[in-house]
Amino acid sequence: MTTVIFNVGGAFSAYVELGNRKIVIDLGKSDSFSPVNDFLLPLFRKRAKNINPLEPKSNPECYAIDQLIISHPHKDHLNDIQAFDQYFKADLLTTPNSREDKKNSDQHINWKHITTPDDEDVLFLKKLTAHRNPPLRETLKTKMRIAYLYPKAVEDNKTLDSESYTNNISIATYIYEGYGILFPGDLQKEGMDALLNGKVSNHQGKKLKTELLTMGLDFLIAPHHGLRSSFSTVLFESIKGKKTKKLNIVPEKPTKPDDKRQVDSRYSSSDYCEAKNNLSTKECPACQRKTSNGHIFIKDDGSITIEQDIEKILELFN
Repeated sequence: MTTVIFNVGGAFSAYVELGNRKIVIDLGKSDSFSPVNDFLLPLFRKRAKNINPLEPKSNPECYAIDQLIISHPHKDHLNDIQAFDQYFKADLLTTPNSREDKKNSDQHINWKHITTPDDEDVLFLKKLTAHRNPPLRETLKTKMRIAYLYPKAVEDNKTLDSESYTNNISIATYIYEGYGILFPGDLQKEGMDALLNGKVSNHQGKKLKTELLTMGLDFLIAPHHGLRSSFSTVLFESIKGKKTKKLNIVPEKPTKPDDKRQVDSRYSSSDYCEAKNNLSTKECPACQRKTSNGHIFIKDDGSITIEQDIEKILELFN
């Protein structure tokens, strides 16, 4: 498995190759970097001789992705989605369920509770899901786990709803092949507690906790951009050894010095990470890295490369 977590400012996006499966997790972009135009398109064009493009209706380029996971409908996790739709077709589109029928109604997203329901990218995602039931399953079930709180349960819980309905319906994705990595979206403190401890109705939360306790976790993408207000001790208590093995990765939100929304310093503490990685020295263990340091590439053996230049990351994919 190879993974890249992109430097997209205060947004989030990542790309994973799991065997022959290609997975995109969120599509946030920054003013200076687009995951689609600056990475995915160059990568797939470079490999074009070995890839069979889908037959497009109007675009001469249309490439296959096995799974697109949009953790939750916030702009900083999906504002590159229109560019993605222009060039890529996802076999599985995984996002909080939005079917408007009576079946599994507890799992249906309530668009009236979304923070920015009229945002053009949120509306575009809603349009994409209108004619297909978003399959809440994994492209490779033996190596992946998706878990989430049922939207109706979040809506009906005053604590979870006030903390943020949109954040707490985030789909958490756990992938384990060679190393384990968790992408928890923007789940907040109470939301993470509810997911892992089964306090409200959820999908696969119990299994996710069992797997974290059994297999441990090498890499954690800090939930909700690593903000102090969302640091979850329950999450770390649910990990074998109560800490990550290799690295905590923070998709950093820009904050001012007097801003209460600061990155939690515990992610860089040896109390929460063993720092068994190639970035560490005896004198200076590397427990945390922020995406503001650059695009973070994780090789199949768990070694880490951080580069500001996306061309150097593209060279690592052969």
